[in-house]
Amino acid sequence: MLAFTTVSRNTAFPTWLAPDAPPPEPAVPTPPRRSVVLVGMPGCGKSSIGRRLAVKLGLPFVDADTEIEAAAGLPITEIFTRYGEPHFRDGERRVIARLLAGPPLVLATGGGAFTDARTRRAVAESGAIAVWLRCTLPVLLRRVAGREHRPLFLNRDPREVLERLMTVRHPTFAEATVIVDCTDEPPETTTRRVMEAVEAHREPARLKVRLAERSYDILVGEGLLARAGALVAPVLPARRVVVVTDSSVAPLHLPTLLDGLEAAGIAVVGTVEVPPGEASKSFAQLERVVEATLAAGADRRTAVLALGGGVVGDLAGFAAAVALRGLPFIQIPTTLLAQVDSSVGGKTGINLGLGKNLVGAFHQPLLVLADTGVLATLPPRELRAGYAEVAKHGLLQGPLWDWCEAEGARAVAGDPAALAHAVLESCRLKAGVVAADEREESVEGGRALLNLGHTFGHAFEAECGYGGTLLHGEAVAVGLGLAASLSARLGFCSQELPGRVISHLQACGLPARIADLPRGFSTERLMARMRKDKKVRDGAMRFVLLRGPGDAFTTAEVPPAAVEALLRDEGAGE
Repeated sequence: MLAFTTVSRNTAFPTWLAPDAPPPEPAVPTPPRRSVVLVGMPGCGKSSIGRRLAVKLGLPFVDADTEIEAAAGLPITEIFTRYGEPHFRDGERRVIARLLAGPPLVLATGGGAFTDARTRRAVAESGAIAVWLRCTLPVLLRRVAGREHRPLFLNRDPREVLERLMTVRHPTFAEATVIVDCTDEPPETTTRRVMEAVEAHREPARLKVRLAERSYDILVGEGLLARAGALVAPVLPARRVVVVTDSSVAPLHLPTLLDGLEAAGIAVVGTVEVPPGEASKSFAQLERVVEATLAAGADRRTAVLALGGGVVGDLAGFAAAVALRGLPFIQIPTTLLAQVDSSVGGKTGINLGLGKNLVGAFHQPLLVLADTGVLATLPPRELRAGYAEVAKHGLLQGPLWDWCEAEGARAVAGDPAALAHAVLESCRLKAGVVAADEREESVEGGRALLNLGHTFGHAFEAECGYGGTLLHGEAVAVGLGLAASLSARLGFCSQELPGRVISHLQACGLPARIADLPRGFSTERLMARMRKDKKVRDGAMRFVLLRGPGDAFTTAEVPPAAVEALLRDEGAGE
């Protein structure tokens, strides 16, 4: 079961420390119950709490240090002295990986085990729950009293030793799955709280956007913002970031993010706030964000974190793409629209007077953190606008459209479970589409399908001037109604589909027809906008149309006269 090979004290170089030792055996399928790995400082109670927790959970208890010493036939202090820490950490990692590959158990690790990145990765990949028993310095000092004979404290000031170790180790301990603060309370009380925390923990859903060396995860769940530091640390090139947000989001969510980053030892070298709204997707704000990022001392290993909606994500992502010819980038979307759509796929950019997103770059994030809990802070109008993209994904996917018609009203009303489902399934759809056609290069279909309703919607947005009169999701909702109507007029879908689409969107509080919008529009000007859309190819407008829910296609074979007639019939003037 152990990765170590038992040796005698006379062995010149134990085989468990050999650099060419075979890798651990493949992990067995994840058992119904998960292992629990306890990490923390000397004196935090890993062994005493671990034994009690194992009894309550009905699992065996194993002390990693004891296993290492028994297998190596040497005290850990002698292993360090003979072979050095790097060889010890390598063997320790293999022992921990081998133990976690077996049946579930409660495992107490040595104080430095979790500081090794490969060990942390092995724990994560095993599916175990890592629990940090976090203690304050005064508590630790009282608990280590009388241990001055141990090598760690021999002839040293315990306070100085613990302070130094806390500085080094706490940022990596913060990457544990669960954190439980320990006091001088009885061990039974702490054990109960650890057990409650383990039972209450819910892993975020994890989706993979598969793009070879640029692959990344989308995490969906509640409470992710508070754990942002622990979640982003494994993918950061360096623990240095610049946060870009807007002045509406900052008071609501920036303090939580900063606390989470600080806990994991991630330095925020700069914070840039931009005005909220589509107007911030401009050259002026792009220049401001890039200059502020570089003035903060960002180098090519400094990541840009976008905290906000689609505007912040598009702007910050484009700034990351062009600053120093490319900086790492992480999306932390705080609106429904951004969580279900714009944060995934690497499209970044800004607007021009001629149209939306006409300047930009493909720049994939390292990670997307979609904390569905923050959606509770959205104004109702913003929540409804974001739902338009969910409905779009439903029409593209099919079964999700059936869910929208049955349950969409709950999502728009703010039901947490419905919103979580909407985000997860939308991201699942988009991740698959992006992986198949990252740069929208397919001649037909592919990523272009995600523009369903957008050719119309972007024209309405451009006409309104991006000042907040019309939100992106509201424009998309009208575009979905028009796309369904155009599909029916051209004989591609049933005549009843446009009514279903329009009725559902209107029932969810969204505009779905031109007449639902607060101002009038000129058919001629809308057509001119659509002819300048970035999806135009060889001078021909391209539309995403429907044969039915789950059956969308792209085409340039749409007579302009048919589009003009539809716009006029729906309420646009000459």
